[in-house]
Amino acid sequence: MIGYSIGECANSIIMNSLFGYAMLYYTDALGLTHADAGIAMALAVFWDAITDPVMGHVTDNTRNRFGRRHPFMLLGGLAVIATYVFLWHVPAVFTANMELLFWYLVVINLLQRTAITVFYVPYVALGFEICTEYRGRVTLQGIRSAMNMLANVLGPGLAWVIFFSNNSVSRATSVPDNYTSMGLAFATISLLCILTVLVVTRKYIKDSRQMKTEGNTIGGFIRDMREILADPYPRYVFAFIVVVTIGIALVSSLQMYLYEHFMRFGGIEKTITHSGSMVGFGIGSLLATLLAKKFDKKGGVYFGGFLSIGCNVVLAIFFLPGFLTPGQTVVLFSVTIPLAYIVFTFFHALYWTGNGIVIPTATSMMADVSEINELKTGINKDGAYAAVFSFSQKVAISVAVLITGYTLTFVGFEPGREVVQSPETLWRLCAATLLAGPAVALISLTLIRFYPVNDKLIADLRRENESSRAMDQI
Repeated sequence: MIGYSIGECANSIIMNSLFGYAMLYYTDALGLTHADAGIAMALAVFWDAITDPVMGHVTDNTRNRFGRRHPFMLLGGLAVIATYVFLWHVPAVFTANMELLFWYLVVINLLQRTAITVFYVPYVALGFEICTEYRGRVTLQGIRSAMNMLANVLGPGLAWVIFFSNNSVSRATSVPDNYTSMGLAFATISLLCILTVLVVTRKYIKDSRQMKTEGNTIGGFIRDMREILADPYPRYVFAFIVVVTIGIALVSSLQMYLYEHFMRFGGIEKTITHSGSMVGFGIGSLLATLLAKKFDKKGGVYFGGFLSIGCNVVLAIFFLPGFLTPGQTVVLFSVTIPLAYIVFTFFHALYWTGNGIVIPTATSMMADVSEINELKTGINKDGAYAAVFSFSQKVAISVAVLITGYTLTFVGFEPGREVVQSPETLWRLCAATLLAGPAVALISLTLIRFYPVNDKLIADLRRENESSRAMDQI
């Protein structure tokens, strides 16, 4: 499980650096408007989303001596690294003109997202196949999610002090060379992770030339999508993951502006706070197995959802009315304690702990419904189910990124280097960050309540399938 999850480290470093720093890079360092930056990123994520189901169908129906997953993971992984470098190293000819810069970012993001699809969809499908036990799936997805956060802490989290330490000349996030250095370092580490997971999981390569498939045809793809969308079991998981991911991605994008402009954290403070959120998510991911065992999977999702909602609401109560202000301290026994910083960092980490419970549990739910389909049809479509699940997440992220750009414009943020934002703008930013997530998460929890799958249902369907096969043999 750990060896497989190393592949998630590459995904984490690449995706979390994009979510955490790309909007800052395009606006603060390169001068693009927030709305244009949001559009450029949203188009790429949406393209990534619509190509996922195609990739799922292709990987499920590939006949190859090296299996259905590993060839795509290798080719896609190498392409991911190549395109990632040029997301942060923008040629000077494009930075001199904002229109050219916009279209450069659109094209390079589209190429990069295509490469991610080719690598990530087969990678997730491979995880569905490695572990087939009901609660074991939560454990696998929890470990993968925890590895994601570990890589996030050691990569994008530490980037604040390694690449973006504040200095007396200018704000570090306004210097393009800092992002270029970060991109080269993260590309090297991610490449090593991709090569490692290919070697570690090679024993799961199965010659697919004789496997039962429907063939890589347009008609087969349409049948796959129609079947999955008509399947009642994953319907509520899809709806839930779309809504909850919009809330999570919106907070994830806005929180960087909150660290930098509202809370006015220094490099070390940002590293601790950002890393604390990742540690919280990782702890939540590891707790997901225990909660699924105690409350089943739907109960675990409720627990995580209400934890994240409650923590952001508490922060809103502290900071929006002014009970706490950024930088506020208290003196206790002659020791100055950064009260506002401690309160924010603690509840912010707990917010992400709740999300850490929710995401791997929902992913394991999709593995469950894929198995139910296989029990009924006799055809393994883990790739297609993983792809449609990924499609749902990425559509949500695309929407959230687009909303982020317009939210920053709406609250009054001005793009450019060394721009000082007004107090009213910063208050509106804080309100949008702390209240949008809980509102969206609450809506998502009303959707998952209709999800019908549990441990007993899976066990009953397995027994029915075994009985049917026994009768067929007789």
